Amino acid sequence: MKRFFWKKGLLIIFGVLLILAISLPLLAPVVHNDDSPRSAIRNYIYSEGYTYQSFFSFISDDDYKDQQYGERYSVVWNAWKSETGMSPSTCYAQKTGKDHYEVTCGTGP
Repeated sequence: MKRFFWKKGLLIIFGVLLILAISLPLLAPVVHNDDSPRSAIRNYIYSEGYTYQSFFSFISDDDYKDQQYGERYSVVWNAWKSETGMSPSTCYAQKTGKDHYEVTCGTGP
């Protein structure tokens, strides 16, 4: 009897993980809007074709604000399409309107 419930529990966990893996690409445009700098950066990563990396990227604030480009963030994510692979980026998020940020990213300092 214990073995039946163990298998059933394992099947439920596998099913939940499968549903989560399928739903992430569908949820990304809804979750990653441009209403905050971090969300705008995640939306940028999603628009580059990295659906799962938009959820699992590491974004840290550099405490630097440029008048022309906006706030600077360090972003580390797995760019599997790139030749370098794991590519840390520098992204600038500039507020362009109420609750809207525009993002520019590169690999420079």
